[in-house]
Amino acid sequence: MSKATTVTKLKKQENLIGYLFASPWLFGLIVLGIFPIFMSLFFSFTNYNMISAPTIVGFKNYEILFTNDDLFWKSLGNTIYHVVIAVPLGIVVGVGLALLLNNKIRGMGVYRTLFYLPNVVSVVAMTLLWLWLFQPNFGLINELFKPLYDLFDMEPLGWYLDQKLSKLTLILMGLWTAGGSMVIYLAAMQDIPVTLYESAEIDGAGWLKKTIYITLPLMTPSIFFNFIMGLIGSFQVFTIAYIMTSGGPSRSTYYYAYYLFDKMMIDKAMGMASAMAWILLVMVLIVTIFALRLNKYVFYLGDES
Repeated sequence: MSKATTVTKLKKQENLIGYLFASPWLFGLIVLGIFPIFMSLFFSFTNYNMISAPTIVGFKNYEILFTNDDLFWKSLGNTIYHVVIAVPLGIVVGVGLALLLNNKIRGMGVYRTLFYLPNVVSVVAMTLLWLWLFQPNFGLINELFKPLYDLFDMEPLGWYLDQKLSKLTLILMGLWTAGGSMVIYLAAMQDIPVTLYESAEIDGAGWLKKTIYITLPLMTPSIFFNFIMGLIGSFQVFTIAYIMTSGGPSRSTYYYAYYLFDKMMIDKAMGMASAMAWILLVMVLIVTIFALRLNKYVFYLGDES
């Protein structure tokens, strides 16, 4: 046996061992990932109630959703409202926290930890906490605003029980987890070369000018990343509405993912739910592609273009 043949045989054995070690992950990817994706695409063209065998109906599920389903458009409108308000507001709060926590003072590590802690709390526990805080009759937030209500002779705000304020209430509650993005912004800030600030100080620049002309431009890569992730996540908002408002009042917080859940679990309309899932995928894909065009406004250190 020649040396080249021996080497080829050893490489094949190494590859086989490698695939053997990777087989549990490959099994999970194919069986729990790729296969369900293609099955959901198939079900989206069927009438399937998860009990009887699916029957092919073509594009009827999509046609019904777009032309004869008011709840589809209602839930989509609620979701778009959430995306438009929550994503920019989350970025502003996250960047603001990072700017505050980037100072070198004693005990800063404790403050950073405290602001990040809500991200390790269960979403259910967090929602139940804010359910009590926003309670219109005895909640802590209305108690804090009570002097203001008395001053202007106002009734206490209904928050999540008020149709006009319900979506905004959930958005404000979501800001409690801004510490997650804050950590990314903080890392980006601390990666900025100190020499840039020193040069600016020599030219007489103060904190505000250094922030506007150095800090924020060099943070745009992390801002852009959180913007994309925020877009994708906001289109899938579900848990907080499910626990706090059950989609109410008057379906004002009945988000797209909530409607998809009801179609699947309550109505047992797996075909319709699968069609909604693929519509959501296409929407998120289109929005993400357009958002990626904003990459031209992102400034990368060392980029001379």
